[in-house]
Order: sequence, then structure tokens, then C-alpha cells
Amino acid sequence: LGNIVVTSRCNLSCWYCFFFAKSGDKIYEPTLEQFRQMFKTLRAEKPIATNAIQLTGGEPTLREDLIDIIQLAREEGFQHVQLNTNGIRLANDPTLAKKVREAGVNTIYLSFDGVTAKTNPKNHAEVYRAIDNCRKAGLGIVLVPTLIKGVNDHQIGRIIKFATDNIDVIRGVNFQPVSLVGRMPKTERERMRITIPGAIKKIEKQTNGEIDAKDF
Repeated sequence: LGNIVVTSRCNLSCWYCFFFAKSGDKIYEPTLEQFRQMFKTLRAEKPIATNAIQLTGGEPTLREDLIDIIQLAREEGFQHVQLNTNGIRLANDPTLAKKVREAGVNTIYLSFDGVTAKTNPKNHAEVYRAIDNCRKAGLGIVLVPTLIKGVNDHQIGRIIKFATDNIDVIRGVNFQPVSLVGRMPKTERERMRITIPGAIKKIEKQTNGEIDAKDF
């Protein structure tokens, strides 16, 4: 899977995220010609050309030429195009899900940190409308929760249950333990850090063994 940053702009400023331009930072946004060259480089890889790509950010849907970028990826031969997004514009523009699907997106990689406003404050007000708009457009979704110990790790089972309740549009859940970097004090890192094995144990416990640790 190739990963291409579409823009460093974002309409959110989540405290744990380092993938967006802070105030005063230079905005990173490749031109269409630069995208073409990056796509060609990935497609020319040996011995196997990259056939899947994720468009990420920042927030990719902030680019007005996003449809052109998606179509360009398809033109260059990518069989699978994933769009990484917080879903806010997908919620507020009922036509966008259909547009990106018709342009060539296979899967929406949707930020979804929890099933309540407390655990998912960044897009709780919009995410369910985004999911419904994707459902109407026939566009599949992978939920992507950033797991943070003491913040949302108690909702792992409920996130999985939400996904299975909406299995007609949600294809899977990709749990991502938070990456605590930068100047965060050691005590804070230790308090919020969650490991992959730790997350797997919580999955087993919070699904009452329906998903077993041995399944991984």
C-alpha cells in the first residue's frame, strides 16, 4: 500500500496528531503533475508494482481538486484507492461520497475514536451522517479508531459492535494504538500508552471471547 499525503491542511487540530500543519507552518500540497510523478514511481517499483494507494493528509477532502487526484491515480493503474478522512465534508456534502466513488475510491478510511461524544469529540456530530452518505453511495468504510489508554480503550467492544451492526457498509475496524511523540512528559506517555498485545486482550474481554486473542 502506497501512502500519499494530499495536503497538510486540516479542519481539525487533534492534540495527539502530528499529520497536519500547525499555525504558521508551511502548507504542503503537491501539484497534479507532482502526483503523476509520484504515482508513476510507485507503479514502476520492482519486482512488483504498487497496486494499492491511500490518499491521506491533513484532511484530503479540503482539496478542491481531490476528484482529479483520484482519477489520476486510477489512470496510472492503481487497482485500489483508499481515502483517509475525518468524514466531516462527507457528512456536510451529501454528494461527495458518490463523487469520490465514481472517481475511483474503493474504501473510505474513516476516523472513528468511539461511540460517544466524550470518546470521539472531533467528529461525533458528523460521523454518522458521513457513514449514511457512504451507504447511499455504495461506498465501503473501514473504521479507524486511535486507541488511547484511559480515553477510549473501554469502548473497543462497543466500536466492534457498531461495525457489525452496520456491516452492510463497514468492512472492518483498524485499531491504531496512539503514537505518543514529541515533548510529552514520560509520565504522560506511560499513562496513555497502549500496546498492540494490550489492545488484543481488551478486544477478547470486551467481546466476551467472541473474538479470541488467539485469532490474531
